[in-house]
Amino acid sequence: MKRLAISLARTAGHAAMWPLEQLLLRSQGDTPPPVFIIGAPRSGTSLLYELMITRYHFSYMSNASHRFFRTPLAASKVFAGKIGAWRGNFTSRYGHIEGWGAPNEGGWIWLRWLPDGDWTDGTGFPDSSVRALRALTQGFARQVGAPFLNKNVMHSNRLRLMRRIWPNAVYIEVTRDVLDNARSIVRAERSEGGPEKHGDQWWSVRPKLAAQYAGRADTERAVAQVIGTANDIEEDIAEIGGAHLLRIDYSQMCAEPNRTLDEIARFLDQAGCPLVERFSVPDSFPVRPSKPLSDEDEASMAKVLKELSSP
Repeated sequence: MKRLAISLARTAGHAAMWPLEQLLLRSQGDTPPPVFIIGAPRSGTSLLYELMITRYHFSYMSNASHRFFRTPLAASKVFAGKIGAWRGNFTSRYGHIEGWGAPNEGGWIWLRWLPDGDWTDGTGFPDSSVRALRALTQGFARQVGAPFLNKNVMHSNRLRLMRRIWPNAVYIEVTRDVLDNARSIVRAERSEGGPEKHGDQWWSVRPKLAAQYAGRADTERAVAQVIGTANDIEEDIAEIGGAHLLRIDYSQMCAEPNRTLDEIARFLDQAGCPLVERFSVPDSFPVRPSKPLSDEDEASMAKVLKELSSP
């Protein structure tokens, strides 16, 4: 009953906001390059998203926009007060940050045009969808006069398609120690946290090598996911151009977040995306040692790490 009530309220909200959405989509004016945070799941992308939006003035997909996914620009306008006042408290659960104004991956919004799934180079992607997505991100940027920023690890295996949509887009990849990252993925899967599994039991983004690890243990898939996602990004960036990518180390980001953000600001300034300061962020975050899994699990992860690290 509650779900039905929420669905009806959302449908009514979409209908009410539709005229405003169309007006905002038709807005005119140049915008800076869009910025996308990418990487493997559980690598620290959510923390970076929260840090960047807290310290700098960006436009982004909020929880309000995500929930009213058919009219995300209008929802942003309606909830502008909450979005403008939002600042991070740096607590999230599997990428979800509480509050109407809090940043969201925008999964329901992206799914209108970009299905989650395997690696793609964008072959066959319709021109109408290119125009719609470009208008959407430009609409966000124009609405608040700030660059558009989004974090969604599902973008990590479609960078060539994204180049077609946003030729000047820039990317920030978060990297983490492979085994630490894989352990975090395994624990999240086993606790049934975060996204549902799909496509041969893959949790979140499916790298190009997913088929090779279909049916393998969750520990083996997790290591393959971390390495495979990084490999897909590296291959696509080689095609797009290395000047479009900045890599950030998770441990370094936690130890010195302000130094990391300064580096990002310089990178974005060179890409034609100057930033305006907003709020301060903490001086550091604790990096807890990654507790090993069982001996059997550790052995299976080490096996795949060796497999995929061999020339």
